[in-house]
Amino acid sequence: MAKANSLSRWLAAAMAALMLLALLPARVWAAESTAYDTDGATAFTFTDIAITAKDGDCTGYNIDGTALTIEAAGTYIVSGSCQSGSITVKKGVTGVTLVLSGLTLTADGTAAIACNKSSGVTIVAQDGTANILSDTETNNDDSYPDNTNAENAVIKCKDGSQVTLCGSGSLTVNANGKNGIKSGATTDEEGEAWLVIRDLTLTISAPVNDAINAEASLTILSGDLTIDAGDDAVHSDYYLTVGAAGTDGPTITVNSCNEGLEAADLSIAGGNITIHAGDDCLNAANSDLTGYAFTLSISGGTLVMDTTSGDGIDSNGDLNVSGGEIYVSGPTSDGDSTLDYDGAATVTGGTIVAAGYSGMAQNFGSDSTQGSTCTVTIGGQSTDVTLERLIYGSGGMGTPPDGNNGSNMGTPPDGGKGGRPGNKSALFLPPK
Repeated sequence: MAKANSLSRWLAAAMAALMLLALLPARVWAAESTAYDTDGATAFTFTDIAITAKDGDCTGYNIDGTALTIEAAGTYIVSGSCQSGSITVKKGVTGVTLVLSGLTLTADGTAAIACNKSSGVTIVAQDGTANILSDTETNNDDSYPDNTNAENAVIKCKDGSQVTLCGSGSLTVNANGKNGIKSGATTDEEGEAWLVIRDLTLTISAPVNDAINAEASLTILSGDLTIDAGDDAVHSDYYLTVGAAGTDGPTITVNSCNEGLEAADLSIAGGNITIHAGDDCLNAANSDLTGYAFTLSISGGTLVMDTTSGDGIDSNGDLNVSGGEIYVSGPTSDGDSTLDYDGAATVTGGTIVAAGYSGMAQNFGSDSTQGSTCTVTIGGQSTDVTLERLIYGSGGMGTPPDGNNGSNMGTPPDGGKGGRPGNKSALFLPPK
């Protein structure tokens, strides 16, 4: 009994120390350089009344007032300021590099940049430049059904388009209509669609809906993203990949949102991710898919997350953790939990610290291999502590559970799924 009490005191102190990490600011990864060739590029300067062009080798374009249409492959440099303008890449045009070189562009009732169906576009924020793209509230065909020009996003990438957002400059997206950035679907007619974000310093304000929304595949490899969203911070109907093995990954700071990162297949391999959510912080889900094998996988990165009325980590299928550092605070509602999954949950590596109400708390499954002998130092004292997979408690630290998907866990403080209303639960998984 004395040993159990000692372990309880140690765990409480360890959790208190580790949860302080949630208060630390996220690290900012240095943006990588993005190479592109401007030799022979065609340059455009926007004003409120016109677009002036300085022709280079690329002559495949059309100007209509303050609307620019790119009609052929090539490199195009855009700068200036315009309160009612737009840039469109024509359907089926690939090999386009669009260099933002100090561009402030507001689109009135449509997208500031539209990559039409089956296009191939690289959008680059030029080194040393700040670029701002915005729309107006009428760029929403739900709220304004009579607006036939509405694209429902500041940057709209349509079905079959393959678009990369990158650069060592900065890009700010102000979405007053609906979404910040919207990527289209993969279809038999238009081909495969994807959106890749790398290197870029990207700030998105989308109080109406999603900051980033993809219908097919979204990959965030690197860069520094700051997001405020009315609904999802980052959403993909199918695939969302964050970071890559062997790299630092992106810094993603979500200041406000309903749900944080959401996709049917959500994979996090690296990065420094901070999420403040009203609902789920991480969610593997799509209500439009029936019989889909939803998966949430975390293999690297540092994640610091808190939620007020949702789940910290939620998978409508399997949950797999093989690496990384994960810190979850919340929920504050007893009908939610720090971990929630419908399939199997397995942890084979990494560090997890989670604390919140215990009404629907779940454990990892018996296939988990986490756990080891840890040397714990608190103050000037150190001791070796052996942990069996995890420790779970509610209202006090009791006997560790057997690790079965919540089915054989008794009523807290024995480490069970559920618990007395109003009690808080805690989960700690040490490094392997």
